[in-house]
Amino acid sequence: MTICVLMCGGRGSRISAHSKISNKITEKPLILLNDKPMIEHILETLINSKKGFRIFAAVSSNTKETEAVIKRKYFKNVTVLKTNGNGYSEDFTSIVDHFLTKSYIREQLKKYPQDNIILENQKHIKEDSKIIFLPTDLPLISTDTIERIVELKHKTPLMSIVIDKKIIVENSFLPTSYTIKIDKKDYCYTGISVLETASFRTQKINLIGNQIEEEPIIFNDSELAYNINTIDDLKRTEEFLLKNKYRK
Repeated sequence: MTICVLMCGGRGSRISAHSKISNKITEKPLILLNDKPMIEHILETLINSKKGFRIFAAVSSNTKETEAVIKRKYFKNVTVLKTNGNGYSEDFTSIVDHFLTKSYIREQLKKYPQDNIILENQKHIKEDSKIIFLPTDLPLISTDTIERIVELKHKTPLMSIVIDKKIIVENSFLPTSYTIKIDKKDYCYTGISVLETASFRTQKINLIGNQIEEEPIIFNDSELAYNINTIDDLKRTEEFLLKNKYRK
């Protein structure tokens, strides 16, 4: 079984601050791309996959409107997980703990007893599941790409997907500052990672105070270069869609 977790609890300050509608700041996942919120592009990609992904959306107090949209439009396909929204690392750790120990579920039910679907949805999650973490700012990612990433082999409990920095630059996007050198070449982290829960349990890793061992895996697909973090990124992506008559 493969679980997909959309990380959509961050503030997204770089782009949200410039996306005001009626003097109201739009949450990053809800910023429109081709007249559709960014998060809906990737949600529909996941829902249309034949792999039967179990889909979760990690929200926070930073993204209350995003949570409301998901519950209203995708309640049959997506389970909402609530995080503190204090940063990617802390949210990631709490979500991993959720799937490995189930302590997160008990915490969620105490805070949000009305969301008892959270507990119900865990009954069918197997201990040998894979969890793919996806950012919502890669709206061009396709079902095929997600499925191929999930099938990649890795030696550590966690793998992180990286892309050649040159591909990002060639597509006129500003590379992230989170980079790694592999064979003397610069690669950028995409924000996509995959966790093998079985190997995680086998190694009995304690999450608290420990960094999860990860392996960077190169995946050079231009879909991953269209990472929307600024208004300019959004405009370039819209231009690409218009030029290629590409609709999601």
